[in-house]
Amino acid sequence: MAKQKQLKKISIIWGLMLILVFGTLTTFSLMWKKKNQGYKNLEKELVTKVEGYFEQEHKYPTGIEVVTIDLKELQEHDIIQELKYNDDTCNGYVDVSNDIVIKYKAYIKCNKYQTKGYNLKSE
Repeated sequence: MAKQKQLKKISIIWGLMLILVFGTLTTFSLMWKKKNQGYKNLEKELVTKVEGYFEQEHKYPTGIEVVTIDLKELQEHDIIQELKYNDDTCNGYVDVSNDIVIKYKAYIKCNKYQTKGYNLKSE
């Protein structure tokens, strides 16, 4: 009988620990997502600006060619003034490729955030 009570206590403790761990991980995950959402929106804005610019100024890439449009080029053509989220100023570029469908992939580098796969070629 005492052994059953001890097993019940251990089960309850483990259950509470699992709930605590799950709750903590969920909270941190949501906080991380919220923190990065502004930067993701900045990437989307950069792609939108490049789409308009690219359609007017460039020929689409063919085959395996990738065309890179960087922030400096966009600034020179008065398409965008700066990339900034809150007080974090960023640099960035968009790779344009043709994989049957034209694809745009933005990469930004800020003091507090960097897109995975960002390459220093635009700096």
